[in-house]
Amino acid sequence: MKKLLLLLSILYSTLLFAIPTIQGPSGLISVPTAESLKFKEFNIAVDSILNEDEKSQSLYYKVNLGTFQNWELGFVGGKTPTEGVFINAKYYLLSDNSKFPLSIAIGLQNLASKSLTDVYMVISKRFKGGFIGHFGFNANFSNKDIDPSIMGGVEYLLNEYISIIGDIDGKRQTYVGNAGVALYLTESFVIRGAVLDLGNNDKSRDISLGVSYTQFL
Repeated sequence: MKKLLLLLSILYSTLLFAIPTIQGPSGLISVPTAESLKFKEFNIAVDSILNEDEKSQSLYYKVNLGTFQNWELGFVGGKTPTEGVFINAKYYLLSDNSKFPLSIAIGLQNLASKSLTDVYMVISKRFKGGFIGHFGFNANFSNKDIDPSIMGGVEYLLNEYISIIGDIDGKRQTYVGNAGVALYLTESFVIRGAVLDLGNNDKSRDISLGVSYTQFL
C-alpha cells in the first residue's frame, strides 16, 4: 500500500501540470492556485459554459506564459467576459523543494475590468497519495468597494490520466462550489469538464467543457 501511495505521488508530481481556470490563471475550476507555469512554459485554453435550461452558451479563451522572476502573465477574452480582454498576473512568493512542497502565491485577476478585478493570495500543499490542497483569500474591487472572501479546493489523482477537482469561490458573501474532472490525454493536452454552482437550488445547472494545451517555447 505504501508503495502504491508513493507511486501515485511521483506520478502526480511528474505527469500533471498547471492548467488554466475558467477565468484564466492556472488553478482548479474557478480558483487560482499557488502552482504556476514554469519559465518559458505557456498554455492555450478554451472553455465553453452551457446552461441546461436556458440553452445559453458562454465562451472563454485564454493564454498564459511563465516569465522571468517567478511571474505568470496571461489574458482572458471571448464572448465572456463582455467588457473585453482582461489581464491576469501571478507571482510566486514561496515554493520549497521538499518531497511534498508547500507553495504561496499572490495574483491579480481580470485586471482592467470595472467590476470583476480581484487580488488574491493562495497556499498550495501536496500530500501523500496524490492529494493537493489549496486555500486562500481574495478581494473583489467593484463600485469602489472591497469585497473580501475565502476560497479553496482540492485535487486528487485517480490514476495517471485522470484528476478529480473541486473548489469553492466567493463573491459578495455568496459562495459557489464546483466539481469536475480533468483527463490528461497526452503530456500536453487536457480535456476538463465540470458542474458549476453546486449549491444553487435552481434546477438548471451550468456545465463547463474545456481543452488546454501546454508546451515550452
